[in-house]
Amino acid sequence: MNNLVLPSLFALASLCLTGFVIAKTQSLSTIVMDATKDFPVIDAGDVPYYTDRKNSALGIDARRLEYRSLFAKAETTFNGANGVYDLTLAPMTEEDGEPLYRLLLNGKVVGTYRASYIGKTSQRDLTAETHTWQNIALSKNDIISIESNAHTNGEIPENDGTAWARGRWQSLTITPAAGKSQPPKAFSKHKDLLISQFDFQPDADDVHAVAALGSMLLHPDLKGVNRMAVNGTTGLQEGAYIDARELMSLAFGRENLHWVDAKKNPYDAVTLIRDRVKAVLAQGGNVWVQEAGQSDFTARWIDALLVSGVHPSVIKNNIIVVQHSEWNETKTSPDALAFVKDKAIYQAITDGNKPKKVYMRKNRRGPMTPMYVDEHSRWLAAATSELNSNEQARKLWQMAISTINKHGFEAEYSVIPSGGVDFSDNVAVWWILGLGQPASSVHAFWERYVTDVQLDRVNAPDGRLAVVIDGNSPDPDDIGATPVMFGLLQQAELSERLVHVSHSCDLDPFRNKGRQINAEDEARRQAVLHELSGKSIEFFGPFKNLRNYYNCRTDQDAARDDLVEAINASTASNPLWIIEAGEPDLIGFALEKASAKARKFVHVVSHHPANDDSGDYFEWQQILDFGVTEHQIGDQNLSLQTPISNWDWAKNHENSGYRFMWEMLAYAEQDGVVPFQANKFDCSDAGMVYWWITGADNGGNNFANTSDIKDMLLQEMSK
Repeated sequence: MNNLVLPSLFALASLCLTGFVIAKTQSLSTIVMDATKDFPVIDAGDVPYYTDRKNSALGIDARRLEYRSLFAKAETTFNGANGVYDLTLAPMTEEDGEPLYRLLLNGKVVGTYRASYIGKTSQRDLTAETHTWQNIALSKNDIISIESNAHTNGEIPENDGTAWARGRWQSLTITPAAGKSQPPKAFSKHKDLLISQFDFQPDADDVHAVAALGSMLLHPDLKGVNRMAVNGTTGLQEGAYIDARELMSLAFGRENLHWVDAKKNPYDAVTLIRDRVKAVLAQGGNVWVQEAGQSDFTARWIDALLVSGVHPSVIKNNIIVVQHSEWNETKTSPDALAFVKDKAIYQAITDGNKPKKVYMRKNRRGPMTPMYVDEHSRWLAAATSELNSNEQARKLWQMAISTINKHGFEAEYSVIPSGGVDFSDNVAVWWILGLGQPASSVHAFWERYVTDVQLDRVNAPDGRLAVVIDGNSPDPDDIGATPVMFGLLQQAELSERLVHVSHSCDLDPFRNKGRQINAEDEARRQAVLHELSGKSIEFFGPFKNLRNYYNCRTDQDAARDDLVEAINASTASNPLWIIEAGEPDLIGFALEKASAKARKFVHVVSHHPANDDSGDYFEWQQILDFGVTEHQIGDQNLSLQTPISNWDWAKNHENSGYRFMWEMLAYAEQDGVVPFQANKFDCSDAGMVYWWITGADNGGNNFANTSDIKDMLLQEMSK
């Protein structure tokens, strides 16, 4: 970074911050400016605006060939109080093209925006959208200008050419600034740039991240994404640097076109990124940075942008730096990190190295992301298998392995030396592109982007299965999950392993600390759960070793004794696996009464502390003190609480059992006791059964999604 420039820039940041504080303490008003009435000058640009009275907008007469691509400008004087404001423009979407809009303050461009692409014959044609330029400092008598140009996307034939959008806009609304600048709602393939920056020091996870991102680029999800990659974006860290230039070329293409080496040519790298970013900003696009290392390099090219004349407000509104790792932040020069946070939108997200828990909302770094780390060797085996028809992805992962082996990376803290995968840096791309549930785990990512080799197979551990669910607590998710569990066991040909089922295991449902359920709804739930348990057995049975199914609220002793019998039959070669899909009390009472010798052959599977910590009679530690083996497989809501459409396949399926699944999922969605299940189907507890079927603690899939569930239900899996 240019140290001669930084002091003045930091001084400017301080002045802006001071202005913001003043703005917050003054009484600022919202001002709405009508384009056709409140901008007295509409011919200040290269071409004039005309008044489109039908749409209450200003526009450019694009019928005139000489007006096309040139900018019209409207001007007005700001008469409000000095302060920091958010300025919201209301352009009109047009199917013909995507005009560029610019906000000018006293003749300087301080904001750019490219209109949304809506496509041919869109219902949104000539409708208003909004774009907000955030935290713009205004003073009384400032000249505010809006510019736009006519533009064609070449998709709408007209006369001997194509139709042109007219750069229409209706208003500008000025409101007191809301506070910290927020990132745009979504990445736009139409206008945005993705920059992926990797440090490669000292951890080999960047090698896996590059192979993973290269695999993603082969998929339609990333088709059309304007992207650039950088290697060697190091900071203060020590340790050996990994040379992965050959992998960078294989993943991204030609050097100095699709990627640049900041380690070998730092000055050229800054210059190239500066120019690429500057071009995107000038065209109204946003620049999203996958910060897969430290932010020192980012600070250098942002500094270069400022020196080149790009206004700080353009940078602050249009550059979004996304960082998942607190460690990366600690290894960034403090001045550089502060500079990047001040000049750009800095978005911290949760760490891709750590398990994700929906229920943990306090002290999060930011939006929740997947965990893209797994110690199991099957991922690399599937990626590099000759059976993998994704040839380019196979080559990427073969080269990634070769690169790491050549370097001799053997860090004990990493899963990579023992054959695992760590592409945790790519959670930033997952968040930036809004990839969602289809890539919400290592397993889902591998299936979508890396390999078509079958990853899951029926590989259940030795022993029997017991399922204890609540469903009479406020959350109705068990209503949908229960038939899914039965269906999975049938399809996996493991029906004879099921030896216990009980429901309504919230033994005192009116003592819940959080949301409450009333007596009428709780009684209704008991009846529904008992009926659906019976129907599930009819649809997906027979379950020859299941003596009965029990309502813990009305038949607690029988439910307990049935579970005690299953526990007492446990041995080293025939253990009992208990799926804890509700409060732990019934399990506690059964363990308390069971043989102490048998308890050590009991496994208890959980995915959520909302169950573990909600016992009325047993604390979770008391359950563990019985000597059972605990398995915490991670929050299944991440991948199995989904949009309703994920289950459309089952709604009218020829299999009546699958139709019944859909009906029960729909019943739970419409239950109404809690608001958070509205518009969602939730079979999250079934994820524990899926994990058990596919290997349990020996490589079982602990983050199955609805596609995995569907595949097991509809296809014959390898036995």
